Amino acid sequence: MKIDWDTIPTAGGMRAGSSRKGVCGDKMSAVLVTTAPDAVFDRKTHWHDNEQMLIMIAGSVRLLVDDKEFEARPGDLVFFPPGSRHAAVGVGEDGAVYYEVFAPGRPDQLPGWVGKSILRFD
Repeated sequence: MKIDWDTIPTAGGMRAGSSRKGVCGDKMSAVLVTTAPDAVFDRKTHWHDNEQMLIMIAGSVRLLVDDKEFEARPGDLVFFPPGSRHAAVGVGEDGAVYYEVFAPGRPDQLPGWVGKSILRFD
């Protein structure tokens, strides 16, 4: 099945200046994240029990993963092990567009979700 991202509703992101479009199957989910160049970042890390991958499409994003900071650029694939403390801490002058893939899936990122978030903050 091909996903047509243009038909997926847009939801707010984790911060002002970002938006998400999410899909969820039985065992995994994917989120398309778009972040504007002027988005505000607080450097607050979070963690969850899901495996996560980030696939950079456009722009760049600075990431903090278990106290290591680095930049992801188009074509990069970043893996976040379950339990890793991580956060996006900034984007480049063109903002950022990337996919996040989770296993197991994260229905909490779908528009209309009324359950609790799986994110944990220290």
